Amino acid sequence: MKLRTADIEDASDESLLDRLARGDEDAFLAIYRRRQKSVYRYSLHMAGDEEVAADVVQETFIALLREAGRLDPALGTVQAWLFAVARKQVLRALTARRRYLSLEEDSSDEPLAEGCVLEDLEQSQLLEKLRELIPTLPPIYREVLVLCDMQGLAYEEAASITECPVGTVRSRLHRARALLAGKLKPLVGHAL
Repeated sequence: MKLRTADIEDASDESLLDRLARGDEDAFLAIYRRRQKSVYRYSLHMAGDEEVAADVVQETFIALLREAGRLDPALGTVQAWLFAVARKQVLRALTARRRYLSLEEDSSDEPLAEGCVLEDLEQSQLLEKLRELIPTLPPIYREVLVLCDMQGLAYEEAASITECPVGTVRSRLHRARALLAGKLKPLVGHAL
């Protein structure tokens, strides 16, 4: 039985997953349209590279096609599963990239801004600076920041995706925010 467009839009991810497991292409397209942008944003923030993010989205949804019949909605949401798959793909890409970087290319000791104190930094400029700084965070801190603060996931969902306890998610998120504040402080010229 084919779903009408209105039925697809109203259907939960879990019911679409069930239909996908039975071979319904429209169900796959509905999940893809619903979740592709957030998986892409997550991947882009984690990898800092548009090409890698696009590859991660493709691999994540290919995995959904392969695994749809084996996913148990009782173990977590479809969205959390997609983020977990994307996370593994991003970590693989970052590991592969690290193998090819020389030590001389490491820019972690370079100043974040050269000689300019941005006293009248507007909200949009602050957000742009945050987008630039997020990829400089270590991956374990960056991923919880992206999942919780940028994707709006609950600590429990982020814990499931990152395969660590909720308390670890909270402490990593606290550390990520502190690292960002420390990097922003010299740029803004006053304490955050």
